Amino acid sequence: MKCNAQYRVLIPAVIACVGLHALPVAAADSDDRASVLVASIQSNPNGQSYGHWAADWWQWALGIPAATNPLTDTTGAHCGQRQVGDVWFLGGRILSTDPVVRVCQIPSTTSLFFPLINTGFAAFLNDPPEQRTEAFVRAHSACTEPVEISVWIDGRDVRRPERFFTGASGSQSPFFTIQMPTGNVLGAGEADIPELVLTPTAEQGYYLFVRPLSAGTHTIQWIASGCTSGGFQDITYHLTVAGEREER
Repeated sequence: MKCNAQYRVLIPAVIACVGLHALPVAAADSDDRASVLVASIQSNPNGQSYGHWAADWWQWALGIPAATNPLTDTTGAHCGQRQVGDVWFLGGRILSTDPVVRVCQIPSTTSLFFPLINTGFAAFLNDPPEQRTEAFVRAHSACTEPVEISVWIDGRDVRRPERFFTGASGSQSPFFTIQMPTGNVLGAGEADIPELVLTPTAEQGYYLFVRPLSAGTHTIQWIASGCTSGGFQDITYHLTVAGEREER
């Protein structure tokens, strides 16, 4: 079995301290749908479930070389790496529990998806069949420790963030495959991981899908612990949302 602790990657909370201006922070299960900022865990924001967004997030996070990876970035300079479409990913710190503050500019009308705290487990192409089953991989990708999570958007609490879980009781992510680049954040080569392919991969964690913020400056911050032994994240994002383009 080559999917050892070195590659059991803990990548907690997103980086964000965001100011919402006139947009209120509402519970995802609020009856006032116009005020909802954080999408419900039971919903399919931008066309897919939290679990599917989580799988996409892992492919994004581990698919970028370490030199420009947003998870190793301590300033926010690389927050735009491999961002496509109307949903941008944010990230916490990988292989570190140090607090980080990032500054990032994002396009208008862009939603945000990020983990508060999470973990994952991947099999390798040359692992024995019994270590590539759904039961084995999911068991080893599970959060095993109670979590404590606090999240603020523009200084306002997001209530009960533990609801936004990608395990079976929330919105379980599918199996997925990760193709890692050379110079990846795990420091692995093909001698360690055949073809630099992680498959099948499973994950579990606590995430938020934040609908588009108003133009201007915002702050998103979270502090999270648990999920795995010693797991901890202290992340702040200062975001500038570009104004919408004027029509000519």
